Amino acid sequence: MFKIPIATKDDINESAKLQRRLQFEDERKSRIFNAKQRLFGLDLGALERQIAEKNKQRQVEAECERRYEDQTQRQQLAIYAKSLEMDKRKRVAEADLNYYRCRFQRKDQRREFDLNDPNRIKRALPARVADDDVRLGISSAQIFSGEDLGHSERKLRQRAQQRAWLDQQVQERKQAEEDRIKADLIMQESIASRDKRLEDMANSERKIRNQMTAAIYDYNTQLAKSKRFDRIREKKENNEDDLAEIYNMLTSDMLTENPDAAQSRTNPTKKIAFMYRGMSADELAKFHEEQLQQKITNKKKQTDQQLMDKQWEQYALNMDRELMLKQLELERNQKQLLDDHIRYNARLAVEQRKQNEMLNRDLNKNYVSKEFYDQFNKTSR
Repeated sequence: MFKIPIATKDDINESAKLQRRLQFEDERKSRIFNAKQRLFGLDLGALERQIAEKNKQRQVEAECERRYEDQTQRQQLAIYAKSLEMDKRKRVAEADLNYYRCRFQRKDQRREFDLNDPNRIKRALPARVADDDVRLGISSAQIFSGEDLGHSERKLRQRAQQRAWLDQQVQERKQAEEDRIKADLIMQESIASRDKRLEDMANSERKIRNQMTAAIYDYNTQLAKSKRFDRIREKKENNEDDLAEIYNMLTSDMLTENPDAAQSRTNPTKKIAFMYRGMSADELAKFHEEQLQQKITNKKKQTDQQLMDKQWEQYALNMDRELMLKQLELERNQKQLLDDHIRYNARLAVEQRKQNEMLNRDLNKNYVSKEFYDQFNKTSR
């Protein structure tokens, strides 16, 4: 009878590993031979996140640009409305000026218009056309008093004309006065509105300033009280310290000129600075002896230092000479090595040229067949 092999746990694990390896190989082939994902090492998730971030950034920038354009458009509209208003005011002022010139500054209203009238000769009349000619004066010698026929009618017309002139002047003055009163009222209203606004602003500013002044005053009051209390306490402490110092000075050895009082109680070799009264004769003699010894030692040190400096200068000169000689020798060696390299490269170039000629002449005669290209893209490895 045939023996049926028993599958062990290792065989099952090995089979599972083989199946997983085959599955991974199939997935790898699908990725590698996919035209859309042909490049290796791409992190599509990261690329998609970067694209999303770029799109979000572009949306934010577009929103900022849109808001900036909206704000710019609103500002341009405001500027355009302001310019239209200024143009309107300018046109109104020019229209008023032209109306005033046409109404009150015409050429025929000038006092010298009769001298500058271009049609003066055309409209000229004879010296006398009738008895009631208004051009006839006292020195005209045309009509004498009592000889004209329309004397009474002329007087009536003159009175009516004067009355009409007076009425017209009164009406014009009344209209001018009413216009002036209206303009004054409008000006007063604008001034009152401006004054009221300024007064409101001044009141609010005064209120805020009063509040700030009150707060500063309270703070300064509290600070002054604190400083006054600190000064009183500090003065009291200083007085107590001064009294204690005076008492200590009177009861200490400082005023007694006691040289032993300068000796420290904790260190026998240490003196108290503010109690010290000078050195004794033995100490002075020892101090002078130590000074003399220090002078001798310093002079010896100077002599040794000068000798050492000379030795170092001589050593530096020797080292410079050695370094210069080493540098010259190194330059000669480098030059020799460069010449050797040039000769070696020239020899190698000749050999390589001969070898290339031999290869091109004898060996490089094969061509690439179709089987060479068919062996690629069969596996993922």
